[in-house]
Amino acid sequence: MKNKSIYLIACFIFFTLEIYSQSYIELSVDNDLYFLTDQYYSSGITISYGNKKEKKANHWRIGQEIYHPSLRYTNDLSKIDYPYNGWLYVQNEKEYFLSDKTSYSWGIEIGITGEASLARKFQNFYHRTFLSLPELSWAGAQPQRFHFGVFGQINKGISISENIHLTSQLYSKVSSYRIQSVGRIGVLIGLTQKLPFQKPSFNNTELSRGVYIGTRQEYRPHDFALSGSLFNNSSEHTVPNLKYRNSFEFGLFYKRKKWMILTLYQSMSKDTPGQRYERHKVLNITIRKQF
Repeated sequence: MKNKSIYLIACFIFFTLEIYSQSYIELSVDNDLYFLTDQYYSSGITISYGNKKEKKANHWRIGQEIYHPSLRYTNDLSKIDYPYNGWLYVQNEKEYFLSDKTSYSWGIEIGITGEASLARKFQNFYHRTFLSLPELSWAGAQPQRFHFGVFGQINKGISISENIHLTSQLYSKVSSYRIQSVGRIGVLIGLTQKLPFQKPSFNNTELSRGVYIGTRQEYRPHDFALSGSLFNNSSEHTVPNLKYRNSFEFGLFYKRKKWMILTLYQSMSKDTPGQRYERHKVLNITIRKQF
């Protein structure tokens, strides 16, 4: 009986993997420490899982983002050019593929800011333990609030030749945390990858590599991280939100068999007029395993 149970469990696992043979897990990390800075959008980490069956895909993500000012140790709110803020969230996204170059999707997210985001504890632990630095003040941090939102996007690639592709992405989100519309366009030079950079493509190519150069243009009329709540604002410290933002992007990707690594350099414009530095540089490193 015991051997029969093990056999049935093994068959069930095999059958499940066979149904969702196109799936992935992914770790994505943003940080500015690579450029010897630590300010504004300081770090972000996302863990993702997705699977595709026929022309539909389902993506799950859990992530955390940390924001803080350029002067990290002051308690004087008049000198804090960017509020402290932590954002912890979960997303579910449904994606529909029209071709290997075109898809559209919609999704929902829930999340929390403030102490429950664990941002202050995580950051101070990291600074104290690994960097031997004093703890950040977190003076006037954005308050603890529960947030809910919906989002959607359209992804489109156009092949100029076998190895040169124009890629584009339109993304919009309406949330109590953030309202934004984003347009991304770029040139991707490489083998097989045709969807926008960083987008899981579920292709089964054994070897793929390439270079991406592009830009990201954004309109963000509401940003809780800067200006607090749209409704009952009880933030201790807020700053004006710049609604228009832009980024220059340069990326590299390499895939061998079932593993892919991507790096993306971003040079971002100001989020708020009072930032001490005109642009902010962040590097993303993403590792993806396909099954």
